[in-house]
Amino acid sequence: MPYQLAALLAATAWACSSLIAAEPVRRLGGPRWCRIRMLWVCAMLTAWATLKGGWASIDTGDLRLLALSGMVGIFVGDAGLFIAMSRIGPRRTSVLFTTNTPMAALGGVFLFHESFTAWSLIGATLTVLGVMLAINFGSGRGVPSDVYERIDGRLRVGVAWATVGAVGQAAGVLAAKPILDAGADTIAVAAARALLATAAMWAVYRPTDRLVRSDTSAPIRRTDHWRFAASGLVAMVVGMTLLLYALANGDTGVATILSGTTPVLLLPILWARTRQPPSPGAWFGAGLTVVGTALLV
Repeated sequence: MPYQLAALLAATAWACSSLIAAEPVRRLGGPRWCRIRMLWVCAMLTAWATLKGGWASIDTGDLRLLALSGMVGIFVGDAGLFIAMSRIGPRRTSVLFTTNTPMAALGGVFLFHESFTAWSLIGATLTVLGVMLAINFGSGRGVPSDVYERIDGRLRVGVAWATVGAVGQAAGVLAAKPILDAGADTIAVAAARALLATAAMWAVYRPTDRLVRSDTSAPIRRTDHWRFAASGLVAMVVGMTLLLYALANGDTGVATILSGTTPVLLLPILWARTRQPPSPGAWFGAGLTVVGTALLV
């Protein structure tokens, strides 16, 4: 599979996962949702890596980078993402979280001596600009109380958590890159990152809940369990594995920028779900993203 296609499929997976998670994240709180979901993710990735026989591809010397990647990419990155989503909804969170793509792209240039061709640079610029326009003029005309657009608490707090998540995601991606370049199995790397991050989440869950003032009293419904599993399968088992595959087989900058098209992919999905069409400005941004993506691919 071309690594560009893998990155685009990762973005699609994350867009679908956002809708699965939107309602229970609001109700259960970001940290609680994230750590329970990660139990499902760990079970699925560990089983996959074991059946595939990928553990042997990881050296003990890789554990330090894997721990760093898991801690900043999942423990910090995913937690920040879901805390933000519980406060400002999936649409706003997705655009702020997308700022991880230029961060990772610049990291690839400075850390791994990657470079953009002239056309790739134009494509990257158009893609990032299109994503920002798509969200700035996005479907924010829905009912203010709905699960996708409602703002709980202060907007700037949600923005801050989404930014923390974006920085964590970018750093986690860059930390995993050398291990993947050395030939480690993608599934085993994803599983190791998930196991290490999940252990840390559960070790400090009480202070984490206090820090973000997360309500842990809401009961977990029966239907929540399939959402935990479905969200974990789509976003982490499929989406993150595809991104790691793209990183292992292509340039960090191109892969992360293409994986950052999630907000644009959310536009038609939210339109179908809420019956509220995006504005012309959002479609213009989506068009720029398509052009930029074509240049990158």
